[in-house]
Amino acid sequence: MDINSNGTQGSAANDGRCGNSDDTQSITSFADTVKGYGKGIDDLDANIHPYVVFGNVGSKQGYTSFDPQQYDIEPLSVMTVVCGDKLIYGVLGDENGDDGEKSVVGEASISLATACFGKSMTGDNGHDPDDVLYIAFTGSDAVFGKNGADWAAQNYEDFESSIRGLGDERIQRI
Repeated sequence: MDINSNGTQGSAANDGRCGNSDDTQSITSFADTVKGYGKGIDDLDANIHPYVVFGNVGSKQGYTSFDPQQYDIEPLSVMTVVCGDKLIYGVLGDENGDDGEKSVVGEASISLATACFGKSMTGDNGHDPDDVLYIAFTGSDAVFGKNGADWAAQNYEDFESSIRGLGDERIQRI
């Protein structure tokens, strides 16, 4: 699990653990949608919103692109992450560009990574073993939309609590 710190920077929830990342961007792929919800925030905050980077966009030679929407997996929809003995809910919150050595799927926001593996997670220190499972759900009914989540939550716990119902509902389908 690589750590992603993209999105809103400098909130009160920021404890500095993303500060050592050399690839943080001040925006996520779906910032326009988040802002359009009119909830008083401009984008996701990696310190608050447990999001997964799920999708690759780019044109580098040899780079594999993956567009979840081709499989009816929508932006800002619920995702389930199984890490260790934990089941964590998050949102499909960003896409990976072709700025790395290879295409990857499954980066997680610092808040999601912390929920999984604790405060040893930083912007430059993720979880190396291949033992994390990411589950995406298809269809528009997996999308939280404007009123289906507490987008303006001030901390991870409040946001995660607001998405748990839809997460529980979707995981029961498996």
